[in-house]
Amino acid sequence: MDSYIEVSGQSSLVEQVTTYRADLSLSVRAAHADTAISEAGALRDDCIRVLKSSGIDPDEMSEGGNAIWQPWFWKKGKPGQERAFKILIACSDAKRLYTALDALQPIFEHQRYTLSVSMLKPQFEASDAERAAAHAAALADARGKAQLIASESGVRLSFVSQVEELGTAVGRSGAFGDEDWGGYGGMYAAGAGAIGDSEPVYVELEGAKRTSKIRYRVRFGIVAAETDKPAV
Repeated sequence: MDSYIEVSGQSSLVEQVTTYRADLSLSVRAAHADTAISEAGALRDDCIRVLKSSGIDPDEMSEGGNAIWQPWFWKKGKPGQERAFKILIACSDAKRLYTALDALQPIFEHQRYTLSVSMLKPQFEASDAERAAAHAAALADARGKAQLIASESGVRLSFVSQVEELGTAVGRSGAFGDEDWGGYGGMYAAGAGAIGDSEPVYVELEGAKRTSKIRYRVRFGIVAAETDKPAV
């Protein structure tokens, strides 16, 4: 039976947010189904126009579907109707996204119109060079551990007999949609950041980051320190 030392090695890969993702749910409540349907459709189109004019490109928006239901709290004898649409946004620039969301506020001043915005999990990326360096560092970490064990045991490493990638342990950034506790993605209130009647103020910060762990299990053959014969 071949003698070996088996260890695990790991390294950290820091990924930067590249795309911010938002879920916009807009709804209209009305006493009649036809009114809810027509007004909700018009409101959806208005939202798309405002988002476009505020800097959101058409290819940064996608259809999220629609739903219609009868609210349980409506007055007896007047069943009413509520219709909702969902618009999904994926934007590379946080400031541009927030500015566009603020611009929606005026069209939701009607008490029967509501807007709910949830920030979804952002998209994170690292360069190919950074990713390759992280994998190399994980393997080097494994070799360093094996070398220490071999030195303390009076043997030396000979060759790598097996390498197994254990997968990446993806960390969380703590940003909305990517919380450490993995819970609900949070809400964005249209108009947030306004001071009195002035324009919204945004102090730009560096984008969120997350740290993931690259892990390998590596098996090293060993030989006796004074010979090239396998250790027993």
